[in-house]
Amino acid sequence: MLIIGCDYHPGMQQIAWFDEESGECGEQRLEHSTGEGESFYRELKRRGVQVRVGIEASGHTRWFERLLAELEIELWIGNPAKIAAQRVGKQKQDREDARLLLRLLREDRFPRLWVPSRENRDLRHCCGTGIGWCRCGRGSRINCTLWP
Repeated sequence: MLIIGCDYHPGMQQIAWFDEESGECGEQRLEHSTGEGESFYRELKRRGVQVRVGIEASGHTRWFERLLAELEIELWIGNPAKIAAQRVGKQKQDREDARLLLRLLREDRFPRLWVPSRENRDLRHCCGTGIGWCRCGRGSRINCTLWP
Protein backbone atom coordinates (compact mmCIF):
# COMPACT_ATOMS: atom_id res chain seq x y z
CA MET A 1 0.00 0.00 0.00
CA LEU A 2 1.09 3.54 -0.76
CA ILE A 3 0.40 5.88 2.17
CA ILE A 4 0.20 9.60 1.40
CA GLY A 5 0.15 12.52 3.84
CA CYS A 6 -1.35 15.41 1.92
CA ASP A 7 -1.23 19.07 2.96
CA TYR A 8 -4.08 20.22 0.73
CA HIS A 9 -4.63 23.78 -0.53
CA PRO A 10 -7.13 24.94 -3.19
CA GLY A 11 -4.33 25.65 -5.69
CA MET A 12 -1.87 22.88 -4.84
CA GLN A 13 -1.03 20.05 -2.52
CA GLN A 14 2.20 19.05 -0.87
CA ILE A 15 2.47 15.31 -0.36
CA ALA A 16 4.78 13.01 1.55
CA TRP A 17 4.48 9.34 0.67
CA PHE A 18 5.66 5.94 1.81
CA ASP A 19 5.43 2.66 -0.13
CA GLU A 20 4.95 -0.17 2.36
CA GLU A 21 6.07 -2.81 -0.17
CA SER A 22 9.37 -1.29 -1.27
CA GLY A 23 10.11 0.94 1.73
CA GLU A 24 10.60 3.90 -0.63
CA CYS A 25 9.48 7.35 0.44
CA GLY A 26 9.41 10.81 -1.07
CA GLU A 27 7.85 14.23 -1.29
CA GLN A 28 6.22 16.11 -4.11
CA ARG A 29 4.30 19.30 -4.79
CA LEU A 30 1.29 18.87 -7.10
CA GLU A 31 -0.30 21.87 -8.82
CA HIS A 32 -4.05 21.75 -9.40
CA SER A 33 -4.26 24.38 -12.16
CA THR A 34 -2.10 22.28 -14.49
CA GLY A 35 -3.94 19.04 -13.72
CA GLU A 36 -0.82 17.62 -12.11
CA GLY A 37 -2.65 16.53 -8.96
CA GLU A 38 -5.43 14.75 -10.82
CA SER A 39 -2.96 13.07 -13.20
CA PHE A 40 -0.88 11.80 -10.27
CA TYR A 41 -3.82 9.98 -8.65
CA ARG A 42 -5.21 8.71 -11.99
CA GLU A 43 -1.82 7.19 -12.76
CA LEU A 44 -1.79 5.37 -9.41
CA LYS A 45 -5.23 3.94 -10.19
CA ARG A 46 -4.13 2.94 -13.71
CA ARG A 47 -1.16 1.05 -12.22
CA GLY A 48 -3.44 -0.71 -9.71
CA VAL A 49 -1.68 0.72 -6.66
CA GLN A 50 -3.61 0.49 -3.39
CA VAL A 51 -3.54 3.97 -1.82
CA ARG A 52 -4.56 5.65 1.43
CA VAL A 53 -4.49 9.46 1.54
CA GLY A 54 -4.72 11.46 4.78
CA ILE A 55 -5.68 15.16 4.81
CA GLU A 56 -6.84 17.69 7.38
CA ALA A 57 -10.53 18.56 7.30
CA SER A 58 -11.16 21.64 5.19
CA GLY A 59 -14.06 23.22 3.36
CA HIS A 60 -12.24 23.33 0.02
CA THR A 61 -11.71 19.65 -0.73
CA ARG A 62 -14.96 18.62 -2.48
CA TRP A 63 -13.49 18.06 -5.96
CA PHE A 64 -10.55 16.18 -4.44
CA GLU A 65 -12.86 13.97 -2.38
CA ARG A 66 -14.94 13.22 -5.49
CA LEU A 67 -11.85 12.42 -7.52
CA LEU A 68 -10.51 9.95 -4.95
CA ALA A 69 -13.95 8.34 -4.55
CA GLU A 70 -14.19 7.94 -8.34
CA LEU A 71 -10.75 6.33 -8.40
CA GLU A 72 -11.61 4.16 -5.37
CA ILE A 73 -8.70 5.60 -3.41
CA GLU A 74 -9.12 5.51 0.36
CA LEU A 75 -9.35 8.99 1.89
CA TRP A 76 -8.98 9.66 5.59
CA ILE A 77 -9.96 13.12 6.80
CA GLY A 78 -8.38 14.21 10.07
CA ASN A 79 -9.36 16.50 12.91
CA PRO A 80 -7.38 19.72 12.33
CA ALA A 81 -7.21 20.67 16.02
CA LYS A 82 -5.79 17.30 17.04
CA ILE A 83 -3.32 17.36 14.16
CA ALA A 84 -2.23 20.92 15.03
CA ALA A 85 -1.64 19.84 18.64
CA GLN A 86 0.99 17.39 17.38
CA ARG A 87 2.97 19.93 15.36
CA VAL A 88 6.44 20.51 16.72
CA GLY A 89 7.08 24.02 15.39
CA LYS A 90 4.88 27.07 15.73
CA GLN A 91 5.07 28.03 12.05
CA LYS A 92 2.97 26.08 9.59
CA GLN A 93 5.00 24.74 6.69
CA ASP A 94 3.51 22.67 3.88
CA ARG A 95 6.31 20.11 3.72
CA GLU A 96 6.35 19.60 7.48
CA ASP A 97 2.56 19.27 7.57
CA ALA A 98 2.61 16.59 4.84
CA ARG A 99 5.33 14.72 6.75
CA LEU A 100 3.34 14.96 9.99
CA LEU A 101 0.20 13.58 8.32
CA LEU A 102 2.22 10.71 6.86
CA ARG A 103 3.81 9.94 10.22
CA LEU A 104 0.42 9.91 11.97
CA LEU A 105 -0.98 7.56 9.30
CA ARG A 106 1.99 5.21 9.55
CA GLU A 107 1.96 5.16 13.35
CA ASP A 108 -1.80 4.53 13.45
CA ARG A 109 -2.32 7.80 15.37
CA PHE A 110 -4.20 9.72 12.65
CA PRO A 111 -7.18 11.52 14.31
CA ARG A 112 -9.72 10.39 11.72
CA LEU A 113 -13.12 12.05 11.50
CA TRP A 114 -16.28 10.24 10.47
CA VAL A 115 -17.46 11.62 7.14
CA PRO A 116 -20.77 10.64 5.54
CA SER A 117 -20.66 8.96 2.16
CA ARG A 118 -20.99 11.12 -0.95
CA GLU A 119 -24.52 9.85 -1.56
CA ASN A 120 -25.50 10.51 2.05
CA ARG A 121 -23.98 13.99 1.89
CA ASP A 122 -25.89 14.82 -1.32
CA LEU A 123 -29.11 13.68 0.33
CA ARG A 124 -28.44 15.73 3.47
CA HIS A 125 -27.71 18.79 1.32
CA CYS A 126 -30.98 18.37 -0.53
CA CYS A 127 -33.23 17.34 2.31
CA GLY A 128 -31.58 18.52 5.50
CA THR A 129 -31.23 15.36 7.57
CA GLY A 130 -33.87 13.54 5.56
CA ILE A 131 -36.56 14.25 8.12
CA GLY A 132 -39.40 16.63 7.40
CA TRP A 133 -39.76 18.74 4.30
CA CYS A 134 -37.43 18.71 1.35
CA ARG A 135 -35.40 21.91 1.02
CA CYS A 136 -34.66 21.55 -2.68
CA GLY A 137 -38.01 23.03 -3.71
CA ARG A 138 -39.33 19.80 -5.19
CA GLY A 139 -41.95 19.23 -2.51
CA SER A 140 -42.09 16.74 0.31
CA ARG A 141 -39.35 14.22 0.94
CA ILE A 142 -41.47 11.59 -0.77
CA ASN A 143 -41.45 13.63 -4.00
CA CYS A 144 -37.78 14.59 -3.80
CA THR A 145 -35.82 12.99 -6.65
CA LEU A 146 -32.78 12.61 -4.39
CA TRP A 147 -34.70 10.68 -1.73
CA PRO A 148 -34.04 6.90 -2.05
